[in-house]
Amino acid sequence: MFTLRQYLMTLDDPCGLTRTLGELDVCRDETGRPEFHVGNSAAVFRIRREGRIRTLRCYLRPQRHLREIYGDRLLERELYLYTSPESGVWVDVVLGEWIEGMNLHEAITEAAVLRDTERLARLAAAFDRLAAGMVADDRAHGDLKPENILVDAAGHLHPIDLDAMYLPQFAGETSPELGTAAYQHPARTPADFNERLDDYPAALISTALHALAVDPTLWDRYGNPDMLLYDPRKIAADAALQETFCLFERAGMAGPYRIAQLLQAPGLQLFGLSELLAEAARKSAESPADSDPEEEVPDRKRTGGTPDPEVPELFAENGRWGYRTARRVVVPPLYDSGFDFSEGLAAVLLGRTWHFIDPEGRVRISCPGCRWVKPFRNGRAQAERDGKRFEIDRSGREFDF
Repeated sequence: MFTLRQYLMTLDDPCGLTRTLGELDVCRDETGRPEFHVGNSAAVFRIRREGRIRTLRCYLRPQRHLREIYGDRLLERELYLYTSPESGVWVDVVLGEWIEGMNLHEAITEAAVLRDTERLARLAAAFDRLAAGMVADDRAHGDLKPENILVDAAGHLHPIDLDAMYLPQFAGETSPELGTAAYQHPARTPADFNERLDDYPAALISTALHALAVDPTLWDRYGNPDMLLYDPRKIAADAALQETFCLFERAGMAGPYRIAQLLQAPGLQLFGLSELLAEAARKSAESPADSDPEEEVPDRKRTGGTPDPEVPELFAENGRWGYRTARRVVVPPLYDSGFDFSEGLAAVLLGRTWHFIDPEGRVRISCPGCRWVKPFRNGRAQAERDGKRFEIDRSGREFDF
């Protein structure tokens, strides 16, 4: 075990204390203090070497599998660490690239406070793209959380602090740590050490980002320096999550709604998460649709001719409904109920709220509080709310029936 004090004493003047790195300087802030941050297992210093800004990861306690995780970035017995003014030992360090930016928690906090919903939406899409790949491969970060993700100036996300990483060659071992409780499934134990460790934190972070992009005032009510919005240990009765369900349902955000539901799963493995994240990223990246849905995809009723083979058809999978053509699934099975497309729109049920979507799955009309709706006929659809029947036109205006 080593201390931060020992590293500070050593790196105050590291000349002659490295085997291969040669001359390096520890960067300092405006007060002259070394620039570094301390995590659970290591202190990471910002250094300058050969004219480049780099990171030097210095370990406070022994870590296993560093060679497998970091490869050539691991420099074994590289730094002579003073354990006292008169003696010391050679220790391993990891040399990394410096990424200019802030961590994801800081970026979320800043955007939420400023009510910057566009930035939050971009962060949500970027995270979903990153996480979709992470939960689909045969590795796992092991301690996925916003503080372990850096956001660069271009908005790209970079996972850092990989010491708890799972790789296929580690199968059968126990986890070196349990990750940060605020982002981990409460049932996680040391025996859980596999490629699915990132499922739960990925779902939690994605859900929080999408919720804040819809309503950044959630941060005022539920934001926390030690977590985002939700407490995994109280997830069944978490008020922030219940409010999130309502937000997603009213907005017709089927992908984020299903991801949020996975947070209540009894186990760590969240089935279908990668596909849901990829779909959420695709929808987040779309620009708002301004065109008239009546002009987008003709169907058999409006053309009066042969049915268009590209008009999506309703299908069911695992108890949920989506739409597909002969060539592809255009709307994944995310809805609780639905009707076939009629006049370019289809009525779908998400939770307790009906919506009309276009053939690309974009919500065109929302019908909060409606007990039922019917497909469009001659430019209008019938619906019922609070016992009263009425009609809706394609712009969403309501008329007495």
